[in-house]
Amino acid sequence: MAEVPQYRLGELERKLLTLYTLFELGPCNNLQLIAFMSESDLMNYFDLQLALYELTQRGQLIKEPVFGDERYTITPEGEQAITLFITRLGESAVDKVKAAVPAFSERMRKQRELFATISHESRNEYHAQMGIAEGGMQLMRLDISLPTAELADRFRAAWADKAREIYDFIIQSLSGEDLP
Repeated sequence: MAEVPQYRLGELERKLLTLYTLFELGPCNNLQLIAFMSESDLMNYFDLQLALYELTQRGQLIKEPVFGDERYTITPEGEQAITLFITRLGESAVDKVKAAVPAFSERMRKQRELFATISHESRNEYHAQMGIAEGGMQLMRLDISLPTAELADRFRAAWADKAREIYDFIIQSLSGEDLP
């Protein structure tokens, strides 16, 4: 992982860079934005959080709940701000965003298709919540109660490799038909 950028952006540049990144990447959750900004050496965590808060308050971003998370989306007001002030951002920042977007978008697409989280309900009860989504629609969601955090973490970690196989097995078993 890249080092966290040490420099500080001005208020306008911080907001524009955040808007432009969301414009190029599309809707993202907070962790995805943190990863993109850090890996691309564009902005530090604190500047990003401040920008997200300010832009949401001004109506240039909206924060909407999605699958137990929150996702940021640029609004028409945010797009207008980019159009008016993009030259203040500088070519090097714009070029960095454009260069990093394709690979990061592909990674995000894969993360959206398979999701797995853990929640702690009580002293000896952990839930591994795992699922598959496609085209914004949830195809399957499993919520398995487990006795230890370690076991729940093993289920979560194994999900990416086993999800399609498990999904196919369930569909085949319940439908009574062989899948192609």
